[in-house]
Formats: sequence, C-alpha cells, structure tokens
Amino acid sequence: MDIFNATRKFYNAAGVHPTTDPDDPRSQFAVDRYEDHLCKLISPGMRALDLGCNAGRFTFAMEAMGAIATGIDFAEIPLLHAKKVAAKRGSRCQFNIGDMAALPYKANSFDLALLPHNIGYLSYQRLESLSVQLKRILSDNGTFIVTMHDELVKRAGEETLPERYDVQTGLIEGSNTIPDKGTYASPWYFWTVAFAKYIVEEQLPLEQVEQIGENRYVLIFRNNKPKNGNL
Repeated sequence: MDIFNATRKFYNAAGVHPTTDPDDPRSQFAVDRYEDHLCKLISPGMRALDLGCNAGRFTFAMEAMGAIATGIDFAEIPLLHAKKVAAKRGSRCQFNIGDMAALPYKANSFDLALLPHNIGYLSYQRLESLSVQLKRILSDNGTFIVTMHDELVKRAGEETLPERYDVQTGLIEGSNTIPDKGTYASPWYFWTVAFAKYIVEEQLPLEQVEQIGENRYVLIFRNNKPKNGNL
C-alpha cells in the first residue's frame, strides 16, 4: 500500500469537518487544550509552521497569538478551504501543499514548528526525516512542539495488542467509511512518547514533556545549533 497517497485520498474525500473548520466554533476545542502552552512559546513576529495543518485551525490560532504563521499539508481540499478562510479574514497566513518528508523551505525559515496530534500519520522513517529537516529550517534555539497520544496508554489491557500492528514498522492497518463516498484506507502508526522522544532527540534536544489529561502529551524540543553554524 502507498501509505502517503492512501492517507491523502482519505483527507481529500473527507473534506472539511466542523471539528477541523477554523470558521466553526466546534473546532476551537483542539486549540483550547494547548492555548496556554502555545502562548508561552509564541512571541509577536515569530515565524511559525503548522505541520499537517489541514484547514488551518492551529495556523490561524498561532497568527492570533502574534506569529507570522504558515501551514503545510498534503491534502488539497482542506488547504483550499484554509485559503478561502484566510482571504475572508484578511489573514496573512500562508498555506502550502507539501510532504513533511520533503519540506519546501530554506534554512532558518522558522522559529517554531508545531506537529499537532498527527504524528500517527508519520512512519518512523518520516519522523526521522522531519527531525533532520527541522534542524535545518528552524532558527538557532527554535522550538519544535509535538502534541500526541501515547498508543501504549491508549491500548493498555488489550490482549490482542501484538496482533494489531506491525512491530517492525509500527503500522496499524485501518479504514474509514465516508457516507456517500465509500471506504478509504486510513493507516496509522503506533507511537509512544518514549519512542517519539528517542527519534527526535537524535537532532533536537528535548526540553520538556508535560502530560495534559489522561492521554495527551506536549513534547518541546529545542534546536541548539553548533556555534560554528554547521549542521
């Protein structure tokens, strides 16, 4: 299965749900959970990147906090909606189509990058590639924020756990049915906080981990570049 294109097809078919539409009050809950953390990390004029932005609810939220915000996603339909919302609001947010394994940005383009609750769509190799890229495109002392669930916590007590995913790749086969459109593959990867820390820390030192609620975590990494500027 082509995981990347299977997931992209699903999100294009799903379109924009009320809980992801930045113009719908029902989407605000996601931002509310992490608003206090983001406000402490975002300062006026900071260049912020929303990784896997969908229709832009976190992109617009970071702009409201003072950031110069950019969102990137691989699904065209949600991005078109985000651009329409931006035009209607007179927002300066920029939205780009792209793959997190090949970000189209130059060195030192951003001061902060946010991966909001979509780490499950990244394979272990893709997160490793993303971390390498972030070391390059984030400024010195730039911040990488990951918000995530821990699959081991989520599935604790399930007797069939070893059969639910590929232990070598972490891939969990899944599908979702969209009314009047059909059933689409929706693969997911088995991530734990410990393993996410292990992979990202190869490039970006961990600064803080905080648990919010029963199974929600905020991981904050810092881009401490070598003094000579070489990567």
